[in-house]
Amino acid sequence: MMYGVFTFTKHINHKIKAMFRKVFLGIIAVSLIAVSCSDDDDTTTVVKANAGSISGGPFTFDVDGESDFVSGITLDSSASMGENSTWVITDDMGNILGLPPTLMAVEGVDFDEAGPGVCLIWYARYNGTVTGLEMGMNANDIEGDFDLSNSITVNRNQVVNAGILSGGPFEFDVDGDADFVSGITLDDTFAFGDNSTWIITDDMGNILGLPPTLMAVEGVNFDEAGPGVCLIWYARYSGMVTGLEMGMNANNITGDFDLSNSITVTRNQVANAGSISGGPFTFMVDGNPDFVSGITLDSTAAFGENSTWIITDDQGMILGLPPTLMAVEEVNFDDAGTGICLIWYARYNGTISGLEMGMNANDVTGDFDLSNSITVTRN
Repeated sequence: MMYGVFTFTKHINHKIKAMFRKVFLGIIAVSLIAVSCSDDDDTTTVVKANAGSISGGPFTFDVDGESDFVSGITLDSSASMGENSTWVITDDMGNILGLPPTLMAVEGVDFDEAGPGVCLIWYARYNGTVTGLEMGMNANDIEGDFDLSNSITVNRNQVVNAGILSGGPFEFDVDGDADFVSGITLDDTFAFGDNSTWIITDDMGNILGLPPTLMAVEGVNFDEAGPGVCLIWYARYSGMVTGLEMGMNANNITGDFDLSNSITVTRNQVANAGSISGGPFTFMVDGNPDFVSGITLDSTAAFGENSTWIITDDQGMILGLPPTLMAVEEVNFDDAGTGICLIWYARYNGTISGLEMGMNANDVTGDFDLSNSITVTRN
């Protein structure tokens, strides 16, 4: 009887042990599955490119031939992710115009050279290989693990621009001889405007002339303007402008108008004898007095503090210095014997040397000028 009980108890214990073994193995299996799943999650985690955000601008520039650079742009890269980065400049349709590698390079871009339009500045981050990230492509078509930041707008407005002049400066003597400028050139690379003209002003900007072409400018006789300073300008304008007329001041012109730089024309007042007319005269040396008459002086352009008349032989040797035309007309040329005399009018400033009897008029030095001469022939 005791044996039966022992056998029954032993059988029960065996079944309990088997059940515990199965439970334990089940727990181990579940643990392995959990660990395995955890390992699978770690290996499949992917960090996608993220460009972050940029701030600054927007910028607005005039396309006028003067360099325009952006500045003050900042990048918030706190959330940025990606092995590689670049800055991207596109037009407003996303076409890639440039790929400056750094912000410093972005700030070195001269947007004036792009002409009128709209540019967008972006920052980009990407992983691995991407396609379409190149000049001439469209940023919207880039493929790969790639991300663009927000954009900053750069507006490039086309305004009237006159361009740049070169040539001169010019310096002339106001002496009755015509003075013309030459060799002026216009760089109209960035010039823009529906209409154009050349402008000549004084040094205060008062408009003295409006020659329509450069050829017309080169046809202006600056000697006729008298002493002073002229400025030559080129102008471009669109639509209606006011104040662009003779007698007005170029500084007060209103409208869509632009002046180039100016070229200076300095007109120095020097001694000028003017011109004389009359004669020529021919006399017989016969003992009868011979006097000239009817000589006139055109002193329109004459200038000089002092004046005199001069009588020379045909080699320029000074024979007489009559102070007035009346004194010239009182000279008896019969007394001079046979030969040729020349009558001149002279103007001069300050101290001169050589203006005396027996000297040669060609050797007078100083601020001195002789008119044309009138011949007196004594046969």
